[in-house]
Amino acid sequence: MSAAELTAGQRPPSSETLGSWGTTRLRPRLHAVLQHSTQLGLSEAQKRVQDLEKSLQFLQQQHSETLVKLHEEIEYLKRENKDLHYKLIMNQKPQKKGKTEALSA
Repeated sequence: MSAAELTAGQRPPSSETLGSWGTTRLRPRLHAVLQHSTQLGLSEAQKRVQDLEKSLQFLQQQHSETLVKLHEEIEYLKRENKDLHYKLIMNQKPQKKGKTEALSA
């Protein structure tokens, strides 16, 4: 295999053994993508990497926005719970006074 093919990211035939390029440590899905990319050619592999990076960036942005909204919702619910708890306490009739008066009568 020529040096140009090696620099293009293609493996020599003997490199399919375990341990070459550390691919045995990669997750199986990533390994499959790498194999598929080498079959597609360099320009298509680069396009695939760009598409995957764009998808990853989109998901990270969505995740970030979701977390912000969830934290806002948590703060809202905490305030609402505090208000409802206060109303509950203020609307309760004094139980001890009523029981004391009923027993003494």
